This record gives sequence, structure tokens and C-alpha cells, in this order.
Amino acid sequence: MRITDSMMSNNFINSLTQTKSRIDKLSVQIATQTKIQKPSDSPGGTIKINRLNSQISQSDMYTNNIQNGLSFIDNSIISMERIQSETSQNITKLTELENATNGGDFTSYADAIDLSLKAIMDAANSQYDGKYIFGGTDYSTAPFGMTTDGNAVEVKANDISGKQEIKIAPNISQKLNMSGTEVFATIVKGSGSLDKDGAVGDVTNKQTKVYDSLGNEYTLDLTFTKTADNTYSLNYDILDGSNASIYTSAPAPKELVFNAETARLKSIDGNSAQQFNIKAADKKIDFQFNLASLSEKSGASAMTLSANQKTDIFNTLLTVKENLKLGIKPTAEQRTTLENFNKHILSKIAEAGNVSNQFTDVSDQIAQQKMILMELVSKEKDVDVAKAIMEMQAEDNSLQMAYKMSAMILPQSILNYL
Repeated sequence: MRITDSMMSNNFINSLTQTKSRIDKLSVQIATQTKIQKPSDSPGGTIKINRLNSQISQSDMYTNNIQNGLSFIDNSIISMERIQSETSQNITKLTELENATNGGDFTSYADAIDLSLKAIMDAANSQYDGKYIFGGTDYSTAPFGMTTDGNAVEVKANDISGKQEIKIAPNISQKLNMSGTEVFATIVKGSGSLDKDGAVGDVTNKQTKVYDSLGNEYTLDLTFTKTADNTYSLNYDILDGSNASIYTSAPAPKELVFNAETARLKSIDGNSAQQFNIKAADKKIDFQFNLASLSEKSGASAMTLSANQKTDIFNTLLTVKENLKLGIKPTAEQRTTLENFNKHILSKIAEAGNVSNQFTDVSDQIAQQKMILMELVSKEKDVDVAKAIMEMQAEDNSLQMAYKMSAMILPQSILNYL
């Protein structure tokens, strides 16, 4: 094959063009400090970078969730610590009142307890970022307030048992809040089992003592009737001292459905919640009945009922205050109620602290993972500036040498051609 001068000229010009193109590309890379200016520069690299950037964005989202969660839980801890401090001081006051020398100084103690009660209610109704901390998922209403007659404290929100969760990892959601129910409410817990093999129509009865906000005793009467496989009807009533119902009409029964495979409670009235509220406003009775620990089991039904406290901290202090105004000393039972609540609130503070520590640990892990992801993006995308400058200098030297060669060769070839 004959190599013509035209072919040599074209190859030479193409080589110059390619060298200048490489110089331009290196110049742009040095200026932008990135190897990929458009997807076509590296299709595989572009896909990998997009995937890594998506993971980084998710990491940022989880980090923001955790930071907001930490602020919320830290404010919850501050409020509970304030409540615990007030409760501890009230226990000291009740201890002092047992001393005979303080027998005539009830008014000042009543005033002090009144101030403490207001401080506790203020902390129980505290907010963060416009949300009531102990309001469950009801952010619009202060959880606690006085009844219209001013004789008791009651729940003002529709539901203070709601659970708030945030995503802290692709497959992990963490409970964020301490609900008003679990911190302050009286919870009657049903534990044990119902007979899985019992016949339809079998009945299980159970009773336990419950109390109104003033500490008066009542009986909670429960009847579980099997209506189908894994399904029961729960009828309940509250009886006074003469064994008469306090209700003018019987409360509607609850349908309990158990999971056939796990034997755990699946739903109450079709809802996945495992507790419900039992309330008689005219009698100042208000508590949660929790059945999360109830299951089905082959064999005779065996159930126990227990309450975390007889009445709530608010109404206990309110009753103590009113009695002191009448010259009546607090009872040992009232002091025990305060001591039990003090232990309870300390356990909730510890629980919230564990959540806070978990948030911090996960946040640190996410930060480390994000650093690794950013390093991978950098390896795929970023330019080694020093190396690129050396390569550009080498290409420029080649270009300058080519210019010198063309100055010597091309004119001679043209003259010869002419």
C-alpha cells in the first residue's frame, strides 16, 4: 500500500487534534477536580457514584432523624428528672409529717405540696418543637388538667398512649417517646393464658381491686367467653363496695383475637393495640387495661392481674394536700404510692437514657459508614491533581514537539509537491 503525503498529513493532524483534546480534558479535570464531566465519560463509574450518593443521602436522613430524636428524648429526660426531684422532695415532706412535732404545721406543708403538684403537672405538660412530650401521638392538647369541679386531675387529650417511632436504619425503627400512659397512668396488667383447647362457650372469670383518684376501692370484674377458635369476648364491669355496678349500662364487650401460630394476642376489637382504656368519669376512675402478656395455651386457664400503682401521682398529691388542709395527716399507703412512683419514674429515666445512648452509638456508626462511602465516591470521581498536571505537561511537551516537527516537515513537503 502506497502511503501518500496526504495520508501522512491527515494522520499528523489527527494526532495533533487528539493531543489537544487530551490536554483540554485534563485541563477541565484539574479545574473541576472531577474525572467525570458527563455520564458518557464513565457509564459504569456514573452508575456506581449515583448508587453511593443515594446511600449517603440515606445516611444523612437517618442522621437527621437521630439528631431530632436525641433532642426529643433529652427533653423528655429533663422533664422526668424534674418530676422525680419533686416527687423525692414530697416523700421527704410526708416523712417529716410523721414526726409528732410537726403535728400542727399542716398548712405550710399543704402549700408546699400544692406548688410541687403544679410543678409536676407543668413538667408533664411540657413541649418540645410544638409537641407535647408525654402526649403520645396527640400533639394538639395538653395531656393533663383539672376536672371542671377542680377535685381531680384527668387526662385531657384523646389518647396519650400513642407510640412515636423514627427510622434509624433501613430495617430498624426505634420508639422515641415515653407516652403519658406508661409514665403517669395506672396500668392494670393481665398476664398468663387462656385455654386454647377449651370449647366454644367456655367462661373464665377474674377479679382485681382498682381505685378511683381519691383512693377509694372498687372491684374490676372480668369475664372471658370463648366464641371461636383463637377468639374470645371480654365483658368487664366495675363494682362498688356493695357489689353493685357503677355503670348505668354495661360497657360494650371487647373481642380478643389471638394469633394461631404464636398464641400471642393479635388484636382487640380489630386493632393491633394490646390495651384499652377503662374509664368512669363520674366516679373519677381512669386506668389502662393491658393484655400484652396474655396468650393462649393448652390446659386450664391461668391468669393473674396486677397494677403498677393504685392511683396516679397527681391525684395522690391532690388528696394529700386537701387532707392536710383539713388537718389530716398523710397515710402510710399514700407515702408508699409516692415511693413506688419515684422508683417507676427513675426506671423510665433509665429507659430513656438507654434510648439516647443507642441513638448516639448508631449516629457514630452512620458517620463512619458515610466516611467510607464518601471515600469510595472520591476514588471513583475525584482527580489526582498532581498526576493530572504531570500528564498535561507531558501532553503539552508532545504537542510543542509536534509543532516543531510540522514546521520542518510540512513546508518541505508542500514545496516538493509544487
